[in-house]
Amino acid sequence: MKAAAQTQKEDPAAMRKLAVQALRVLAEKRPLAEINYGDIATEAGLPWQTIKRVLGPREQLNIWLDDNTPEPLDTRDRIIESAARVFARKGYLSATLDEVAADAGMTKGAVYWHFDSKNELFFALLDSRFKTQFEELLPTELEAHDANADAKAALLDLLSGVVDRLEHDPDWPRLLLEFMGQARENEVRRRLGDAYLASYKMSAQLIDHMYRVRGDEPPADTELMAIFWSALMDGLIMAWIVNPLHVRMAEIMPRIVDLLWMGIAPRKQ
Repeated sequence: MKAAAQTQKEDPAAMRKLAVQALRVLAEKRPLAEINYGDIATEAGLPWQTIKRVLGPREQLNIWLDDNTPEPLDTRDRIIESAARVFARKGYLSATLDEVAADAGMTKGAVYWHFDSKNELFFALLDSRFKTQFEELLPTELEAHDANADAKAALLDLLSGVVDRLEHDPDWPRLLLEFMGQARENEVRRRLGDAYLASYKMSAQLIDHMYRVRGDEPPADTELMAIFWSALMDGLIMAWIVNPLHVRMAEIMPRIVDLLWMGIAPRKQ
């Protein structure tokens, strides 16, 4: 266990698992009241300060002993789904991991076993949304685009699908906007930036695809165009959140596509 601790010490989730494993080994030998951070640190091969940080208050160490049986393979996904419901209902800042655990029918310790913090849980939720958008929905929409004789109409269909998902799940863009306020923290800003970079890359591939499927050579600045698309859609979504009766996304999308098309239509030789 100690060797493993050295190789995984930079990973908070891995450190917590090592600490919990050490605590459970010790708890089999003597009462929990006789176990301190130093004992756990020695068993796990981690600094006692790390043990205190990842396990929390000593008087609550018992929560880590509640789940001795193996968890089902879908536990992590269940926690993410519960986080989506609780964050949507309470807002990110007001929601607690205790509420997420209760919604998932688990202990708080089970949630902490998988996620180091509420921020980590939100990023897992963001990754899940991103995967659904770009690995499941987008390929289907691209296939429809291939079959569409009118490229501009296909772009309208694509962006109208985005609007439809927003209107059927309005809590998500509001939640994302709320979480953006956490970007004052360097780590949060970095990870949000990485998510946006991945989004730009996928959108640039989409633009490239829209050119090539028509037999046209894509421009060299597809990622710059993708940044413009993203900024435009982010601004529209923010305007829609605060003034939904005035900013009717479904109604204005054809005009938005007109503006976008001026930037992506194949250039005449």
